[in-house]
Amino acid sequence: MNSNVHIPDDLLARYVAGETTPDETRQVKAWLGQSAGYEEELLRFQKIWEAAEIIKPVAEVNVDAAWKKVSSRFTVQPAINDSEVTIQNQLPFTTHKNDDAVRPLRSGKSPSNFRFWRAAASILIVMGLGWLGYRFFEKANEPAIANVLKTQQKTTEQTLPDGTKVFLNQNTTLSFTDDFGQDTRTVVLKGEAYFDVKRDENRPFIIQANGTEVKVLGTSFNVRAYDQKVNVAVTSGKVQFSTPRAKTLLVKNETATAQADTIIKLPVVDLNAMAYRTKVFVFDKTNLGDVVASLREGYQTDIQLSGRLKNCQLTARFERESLDATLSVIAETLHLQVTRKGQTILLDGQGCP
Repeated sequence: MNSNVHIPDDLLARYVAGETTPDETRQVKAWLGQSAGYEEELLRFQKIWEAAEIIKPVAEVNVDAAWKKVSSRFTVQPAINDSEVTIQNQLPFTTHKNDDAVRPLRSGKSPSNFRFWRAAASILIVMGLGWLGYRFFEKANEPAIANVLKTQQKTTEQTLPDGTKVFLNQNTTLSFTDDFGQDTRTVVLKGEAYFDVKRDENRPFIIQANGTEVKVLGTSFNVRAYDQKVNVAVTSGKVQFSTPRAKTLLVKNETATAQADTIIKLPVVDLNAMAYRTKVFVFDKTNLGDVVASLREGYQTDIQLSGRLKNCQLTARFERESLDATLSVIAETLHLQVTRKGQTILLDGQGCP
């Protein structure tokens, strides 16, 4: 934070959640009173916290009866990973020479004016050559992106040159140099991917994603970076997550979100956020609106919910089930109707039982 008086992130998190003690509340308010800019900092912090969509506890329903009723209609098969990946090889950066000539101005101006324009043209030429030289040096020192892994509407699993396994979600691009780096193993991510990094004490594995950096030696974690909000969830080992102005260390079962140079640690890892890879969904007294959002992401299917049902609650676990089986159990449990309209699936009903 851009302040002379340090306020810990966890104190601001408790303040935003309304869980501070009276003394802590006074401390935050005193900090806010020092500068108008601090209120903007707190507002940005609050927006990121609210975007985390932490699970809210509510009443349970009986899923077992629903399972028994619909299980005879479905034969459970292991989920098959339909993969679709494009691998592009690109040439290293090249610098093109500018062959345009600089011609002197022809006019009826006096010799003194002519000397002025000739001097100005000379300055421009020197500046132009200097700029071209700078750009040549800059390009020569940029990493040459030679390999691109790209998915569209399906997911895929790939093994990188160092032995690291990466599972790419749909609409994701992963780029890395041809030699994969000498001192570091650096990749650039746009989208979402789960990494199982092969350990190498001498070459850290670095992911650059929308202005953030994730640095590890060898561990397993998920990175979601479709937009300026970047989320990292760790399933094993340690991860260093940083922005230009903040840095934090994450260990197993910890997650954090970064946006606008601010990093906020969240209470737990949302396993449903990685269901695009695992096809495992765990709902514990979860709002049906959040359930549908998780299923939509995990199955890459357009699933819509009637507005009056979004606050209904579900406690259930689905492990590598087909989408039809999962929706049938939910519909039977909460007395819903499942309707397909083209590529869209609609869940509707009278309300919560």
